[in-house]
Amino acid sequence: MFFFATFALLAAVSNAVQVVPYGAVGDEVCKEYNTYYKIQGSCDSYVECNAYKATYKTCPDGLYFMRDVQWPTYPCAYPSDAQCEYNDQPQRAVSTADCKTQYGFFASPLATRSDCGKYRMCVEGKAFEMECAMGLAFNPETGRCDWPDLVPSCSAEEFLGFKCPPATYDEFGKAYVVNFSIQGSCHYFFSCMEGVARLLVCDRGFAFDASVNRCVDATKVQCQEG
Repeated sequence: MFFFATFALLAAVSNAVQVVPYGAVGDEVCKEYNTYYKIQGSCDSYVECNAYKATYKTCPDGLYFMRDVQWPTYPCAYPSDAQCEYNDQPQRAVSTADCKTQYGFFASPLATRSDCGKYRMCVEGKAFEMECAMGLAFNPETGRCDWPDLVPSCSAEEFLGFKCPPATYDEFGKAYVVNFSIQGSCHYFFSCMEGVARLLVCDRGFAFDASVNRCVDATKVQCQEG
């Protein structure tokens, strides 16, 4: 029992985030043959150890070091996928006329409360106007596409062009999920729960059957897109 407990503890320690002090120099920081070390106090600087040789690196502006990355996977990612600790600081941003940082996802000046799916992707300081998948809105707070009802800057009803009827509940107080077909669409439909609408799509090979208000085998549904 002691052996297994000790082994589990060692495994947990080996998988923990490895941090080196800011300003540490030399190959002596490399305690493993190939690995990454986070630099203390920094969101985006790290040490790469390759054959016990240390190389100090910094992620491109706008990207953060991923704490749980395994060598040799590229260790830098967007802030939505890599966290910056409370006391850590990123490098000084190199902004352009259209981008706050060289890399990142930002709110688009073309987006409105009723047209929330647009966002701006920055690559090497150049802005590209993008759009979320149908039915999703861009959330500037997380840098991700999300359900429109979860995005404060978006009016979900205006964006989707649909308003759910008042919610109904079963005897245990659980809200019923009610689906609604969309005219001219065989695969997309609105799903309402507690008065909140979300645009969903049937899986491949299925189509929405308005007679039963759910997705069924597409060969059993007479529907024409348009």
